[in-house]
Order: sequence, then structure tokens, then C-alpha cells
Amino acid sequence: MQKQASCLYGLTGLLLILAGIPPLQAAALSENDFLQDLPVVLSATRLVQDKRDAPVATTVIDREMIDASGFTEIADLLRYVPGFIVNYDSGHMQAASYHMLNNNLSRRMQVLVDGRSVYIPSLLGVQWTSLGISIEDIERIEVIRGPNAASYGSNSLLGVISIITRHASQDRGVMTKINTGENNLAEGFLRMGGGNENLDVKATAVYRQNAGFVERYDSAQFRKLNIRADYQASLNDTLVFYGTINNGKVQEDNVFSSDIPNHPANLTARSFQLGWTHSLSASEDFKFQYYQEYYDKQNRYQYAGTPLFIDQSRRSKRDDLEFQHTLSPLDNLNIAWGFGLRKDQVISDYYLGQTPTQTNSSYRLFGNLAWDITDSTLLNAGAMLEDYQITKGAELSPMLSLNHHLTNTDTLRISASTAIRAPGIIEEYTDVSVAGNSIAYDAGKLAPERILAYEVGYLGRFPRYRASLDLKFYREYIRNLISLAAADAAGNLPYHFANQDNVKTAGLEATFSFKPNHKLRLEFSYAHARIQSTDVRNTTQYANSSPDDSFSLQIIQRFSQSYQASLNVFYNSVMKQLATEEMRSDNTRINLRIGKTFKLAGNKTELALIVQNLLNEFEYTRLRNVAERRSYLSLKLEFR
Repeated sequence: MQKQASCLYGLTGLLLILAGIPPLQAAALSENDFLQDLPVVLSATRLVQDKRDAPVATTVIDREMIDASGFTEIADLLRYVPGFIVNYDSGHMQAASYHMLNNNLSRRMQVLVDGRSVYIPSLLGVQWTSLGISIEDIERIEVIRGPNAASYGSNSLLGVISIITRHASQDRGVMTKINTGENNLAEGFLRMGGGNENLDVKATAVYRQNAGFVERYDSAQFRKLNIRADYQASLNDTLVFYGTINNGKVQEDNVFSSDIPNHPANLTARSFQLGWTHSLSASEDFKFQYYQEYYDKQNRYQYAGTPLFIDQSRRSKRDDLEFQHTLSPLDNLNIAWGFGLRKDQVISDYYLGQTPTQTNSSYRLFGNLAWDITDSTLLNAGAMLEDYQITKGAELSPMLSLNHHLTNTDTLRISASTAIRAPGIIEEYTDVSVAGNSIAYDAGKLAPERILAYEVGYLGRFPRYRASLDLKFYREYIRNLISLAAADAAGNLPYHFANQDNVKTAGLEATFSFKPNHKLRLEFSYAHARIQSTDVRNTTQYANSSPDDSFSLQIIQRFSQSYQASLNVFYNSVMKQLATEEMRSDNTRINLRIGKTFKLAGNKTELALIVQNLLNEFEYTRLRNVAERRSYLSLKLEFR
């Protein structure tokens, strides 16, 4: 605790010093100063909006922040988002969620890559290492902090993570990058891009490996290939194609049972996506999108040294077709509406028993509008109507928000929204037996999980200081949460999925951005949260699934002679360790990155040293995820 307190005092002092930087003189203020720190938000309502016009709190992680982070895993970038918790179930299984983290899969978050949902039906969630892209492919990440089913439907229960990759025209030429360091870290990236006036194509090949945690059997190797093509067919028509393939070999263990031996598993993930945008005018267009996601995990082992082999392999496929129409029928009214069709299929002899193939078809109809009632008041409204084969009934998720601009630099926001998470195929049809003994069974129809959320927000910009402040006060009511229920109070078999828990959350989130000049940048976020829950089972308890207090700090400093440095600090107070009943102590993580850019044979080159967990801080829990101080070197070359 003393070390954490010292760190907090030091950071407080740093903020006070920075706050003492003299403001810009009034005569020096320009229109650009007043417009700074206003990123365009693309994901909140499916409409292009200024951040202060968005109906919910939104965090944008841009390319500069990504480069300065020094992270190699995409999920770790969410540590910069207030209210987000990131943890590891194993060296190759990252877990990330908003407000509550009691599961190793982001099943209550909608995660999109260029508008494509990366939810894996056979896993009931997201596997971050199987996205088919790497950190190098990302242009920005928009995080919608709050329910957003009105725009993106089921799984948007707690929020939406929208990952936007780089346009093919941004990556012409050749780029190669190598990361090598402790813990057997070895990563190689090769990207090639080219094009002409109307067509741009790029392809990226990636190899990644690491040894996982020192006390776990969880090393991993991944090979990825992704392709993107952007084609301007005419002045009014744009086509885009994405294709990804990801193969992985991972080691798996079980720290809770010695009956399950250390064993290897193989992963395959593929996706392709087609998009067509037809512009009718500067303010109206049609969009069509189709994508398919395929996932296959081969996981077989010998049980407890007996002749019995257990095969937990599973496969799934998702097909999705969507149409969207965006228009501005009036000068002060923007509308986006559309519909979509989806079919999920899961195949698993182990998890689905006597009916090893199950499907879930659904449709959705959505609409969002942004209406400028006056010059200073904006109304956002939206709704999503969904019908799932599993739930056998349509579900409506509305959203309403009022944004009032007090001045050109100060905005108040009040919003209310609802969302659902429909049960997944594995939850609804689970049927697991081993050697004739029932482990888990289908107990009947499950109800969708539901949330009702209220939010009051403030967004302020301070041009004289080139700073901005984003505040959010929230209260959420979540019911019908689905988890595994035991046969009796003693926790005996067999298990079944049931709507067991209800949760109330409330808290405050804040983001402060400070850019006094083109060389220095500071991003600070803070979250305070309180959770009340029923917690029927200790292992899935929600009350302690989030720290009461957490913050992140990123300082980016550019020096002369092409040197750059960044300091990244992350703090979490006490919370429950993932998948256990144990509590994690409060902890502070500090990452440091120092880089230099220079010309090598006339080509742009960057060499960087990254040190993660600088204080070498870790704690022992039943998961044995001991992450000591680690460092690695990164070399990046670009040939244009």
C-alpha cells in the first residue's frame, strides 16, 4: 500500500505541475484551438457525430496512443478506458469488460472490427487472439461506454468496442516490424500495399509467439494473414473487401483440477467481409454488408491418467447480412435506419451432446435519429427490434438522449437506454456427459439478460489550456444475468444455465486530456464504481468483479533528434480474481517506452525499448498468473 500511495502522490504532483503551465494568451487563440480535442465519433449512433453530440460517453484510442502504449495485445489497450477491467485467464486468453469482469469472455460487450461482430457463438464471447488482425492494423478504437443495443443489438449490454482498421491507401509500400524480448517473445509483421487512382490493396502477414506466464503451461504461437481492398468503382460507389485467417497452437492447463493434464490445442479462425456504399448525395447513402465468421478449436486430452479421452472440440459459423440507409431529410435532422439477418451455427459433440449441431437465426430492425431542436440542444433517439429463434419473441431496446451546449465549449448530456443479451446456443442447449455421467444439462428456456441505464455527462473544452474534460455519472439496473447453477446448495453436479442474478451499479468516470504543445500529450482517466448484486454463486459473484477505484495515465513526450518517450501507469484497487473466489490486492502497473526514429538507407526506421511492469509488481492467486517485469526491443522499417 505504501508504494501505491507514493505513486498516487507522485502522479498528483505531476498533474499539479502540468496544471501550472501558463495558458495561451487570448490573442494567440485561433479557430483551431476552439476545435481541438473534438474527435469525430463514427460508432455511437451509426451517424457521423462530433463527440459532444454523441448520446453516450465515448472514448477514442487513436493511433498515437496505440504506438505509445508499447502493448502487444489488443485487449490491453482497453486499460485506457475509464471503467474497463482487463485481466488474463491464461497467457493467451485475455479478458476485458466494462464495469463487471467475472468471465474470461466479453460476452456482454459487442466487439466490432470494421462493423463486423467478432462474437464467437461456440465460445459465448470474444477471443482476442483470434480477431485476424494485429495492433499494427488498427487506426483507432471507439469505445461506447454504456448500453447501445439501439445501434448494435444483443451483446451491447454493457457497451460497444468498435475497432477501425487502416484504409488500404494509408499503407502503400512495404512495412516490416520485429519484436523480440523476454518470456520468449518473438513477433514478426510484414505488410505490403499498393494501388492506383481507384483501387488500393494491402496484405499483412503476422507471426507471434510467447511463453505465457512463468508458472503456467500456456505458451502460444499464432500465424495470421489479412487482406483489405478498397475500390472506388465510381464517384458514387465504394466497395471494400476484408479477408482474415488465423491459425494458433496453444498450451492449456487447469490450475483447479489435476485430473485435466497439460495438453496442446489448435485454433483456426477465418472471416471475410464485403461492403458496398452507394452515395445519393453528400448527406444520403445506402450501405450493404455481408460477412462470415468461422471458428474451430480442436481440444482433446486424456482424463486423469485413465483410458478415457475427452474431446472438447467445437466449431461455429456466423453469416450476417445488413442494409443501412443514412439520410438528412431536414437541415437539422439526420437519420440512420436499416435491417439485418443473421444465422449462427455451433457444432460440438461435447457441449451439445445428443444434438451436436444447433442453429440460431435472428433478424433486427434499427433506427437512430439526431435532431437539432435548437442551435444549442440536440435530441438523439433510437431503437432496435430483434427476434431470435432461441427466445421466440421480439425484443425492443430504445435509447433517448438530450445534449445541451451551454457554450461553444461546454456540453451537458442526459440519457436513458435499455439493452438485452439473448442467450447463446451453448447456454440454451447445453448437454454435457462424461462416461455416462451428466455434467451439465438443458434446464429449459432462458430469458434474455436486461439492463436499464441512466447517465448524466459533462464534456468541457478549455482552448486556452488545450485541454478537455469528460465526466460521466451513471446508474445501471441489470437483471436475469445468466450463469451456471449447481444441482444443490453444496455445488454438486449436474450443472445447468439459469437466470440467477440481479445487479445494481453506480459510479463516476472522468477523462482528462491535455496537449499544451505538439511535443507533449497527457491522457488521464479515472473510475469509481459500486456494485450491489445477489451473487447466488461465489465463483460468479458480481459485487467484487470491479475495483472501487481505478485510473490510467499516459504521458507522451517528443524530444529533439527524433526521440520519443511514453510513460503508462495503471492502477486498480482490490477486486475479485477472475474465475475464483479470491481477492486481488490493489496494484499499480507502470510501462515505459523509449523510441528513436531515423533514416536507414533513406527509409523511415524506428527502434524502441519497451519495459512492462517496471515496478515488478505481482500477486499470487490460484490462477498463478505471475507476470514479472518484462522488456522487449522493437524494430520497424517502412519502404515507400
